[in-house]
Amino acid sequence: MKIYLKDLANIANEKVYPVHIERYEISDNVFLRRLEAVEGDISFYYDASDELRINYHITGQMVCPCAISLEDVYVPFDLSEDEKVVHKLDEEGFFIDESKEIEDMVLYIVLPEVPIKVVKKEKIEYSRGDGWAFVSEEDYESSSKDEIDPRLQKLKEWKVEEEN
Repeated sequence: MKIYLKDLANIANEKVYPVHIERYEISDNVFLRRLEAVEGDISFYYDASDELRINYHITGQMVCPCAISLEDVYVPFDLSEDEKVVHKLDEEGFFIDESKEIEDMVLYIVLPEVPIKVVKKEKIEYSRGDGWAFVSEEDYESSSKDEIDPRLQKLKEWKVEEEN
């Protein structure tokens, strides 16, 4: 469904657009793969000072890559906002040009909420090779807890002599 700016001019009360997206693939974002099960509504209205405003409530799941294994991680979202609609990118508010697809508007709403790093909750199989292995931070800290830094090994032998 496409939303045209000319249709929003001079609306009497409010214009509501329902949002129902089963799956929306994102191809040009490294932090977000797709949106799934997105439901909600987007409404437009004019406030007391005759400024066009947008009010939305959208829920769903964003599918992000795991920072370690690159497997899909489902991140739920529930977003609500009421803000002014602007027509230039350098102005502060919700930007709308001449026309916008409803999916693009939802993506515009969700993108600021996408986490930069997501790690799946299940146990992760770390890669191993000949003489090397990736380990978790916890495993590394527990294995190196009792090790002494070889640069400081000589200090362990040093003793303070007392003067008589």
